[in-house]
Amino acid sequence: MKKKIYDLLRTKLKVRSLTHLRNKYKRKSDRMFYRKKFTSRDFIEKFTSMGVKKGDVIFIHSSWDEFYNYDGTPESFIDLILNMIGEEGTLLMPSYPLIRKKGGTFSIKTTPTLAGLLPEVFRNYKKVERSLDYHSVAAYGKLAKYITESHIYSESSWDENSPYYKLAEVKAKVFSLGLGKHHVGTVMHCADSILRRDYEYFDLFFKKHEQITIKKQNGEIIVKDYLTKEDDFYYAFTESSHWSVVKKYFDKNKYKIDKLSNLHITMFDADYVVHKAIELGKKGIVVYTQPDAKKYTFSK
Repeated sequence: MKKKIYDLLRTKLKVRSLTHLRNKYKRKSDRMFYRKKFTSRDFIEKFTSMGVKKGDVIFIHSSWDEFYNYDGTPESFIDLILNMIGEEGTLLMPSYPLIRKKGGTFSIKTTPTLAGLLPEVFRNYKKVERSLDYHSVAAYGKLAKYITESHIYSESSWDENSPYYKLAEVKAKVFSLGLGKHHVGTVMHCADSILRRDYEYFDLFFKKHEQITIKKQNGEIIVKDYLTKEDDFYYAFTESSHWSVVKKYFDKNKYKIDKLSNLHITMFDADYVVHKAIELGKKGIVVYTQPDAKKYTFSK
C-alpha cells in the first residue's frame, strides 16, 4: 500500500521520486545562503584532512547537482582524486545500468548508469572495469579487477562476491558527496546479504528472483540470475532510520562528517561499517522501519 501511494504521488507530480522533488526545492533555498565557491585545491585540502592518502581505495557516492559551488568539472574532480591516491590506489563508483525497457540488455561498454553524472563520466574513463551485476560498480586502479571480477557470481548484489563486500576486505574509505550529512552508503546492505542465510528476517528481502542479460566487453552475451529485495522494502528505510542506528551504535572514530560551502561530505570506514552492521543485525538491530524486527528471532 505504501508503495502504491508513493507511486501515485510521483505520477501526479510528474517527478522521478519524491526525494528528488524535495531535494530540488531544498537546493533552490540553499543557493540563496551558500554562495562561497570552492576549487579542486579546496577539495584536496579537505580530503587530506580527512585522511585520504596515496594507495587508498576510495568509493564515492555523489549528487553532482550539489556541486553547484564547485569551480570545476566532473573530469577535474575525478582527476584530482586519482592524483591523490596515485598508481597504487583504486577509485570506485556505483555504475548500475539504466535499462530503458524491460528485458533490455546491459552493455558493459555502452549502457549509461543511473547513479548520476559523476559516475557516468567516470565509467567512460579508459581502463575502467565495470562489474557484471544489476548493481554494477565501476573501478579504476590497482585493485579494480580484483574488486569487480567476482560480482558475476553474487547470488545477491551485496554478498561476499560483490565489490561492496570487498570494500571491507581492502579497507576502503566510502565517501558520500552532496547526499546529506547522514548518508551512509550501499555497504550497509552487505549485512542483509550475508545474514539472509541464517535469519528469516533478512531472507525476506531476497524473495524475488530476477534475470539480467549482460553484454560483456568482448561482445559475449550472458544471462545472470540474482536475488533481490521485494519492491515494498525499498520504502522501508530512510536516511533517519539509517542514521539513528549509526548515531546510537557506531564508533564515532570510524566515520567523519564535514562540509565545503553547501556540499555535505561523509566518510565511512568500509570494514567497520560492514562488520558492525552484521554484528548489529544478528541482534535484531536493523535500519529498516518495516517489517518489525521484534517479530523475528535473532541471536542473543
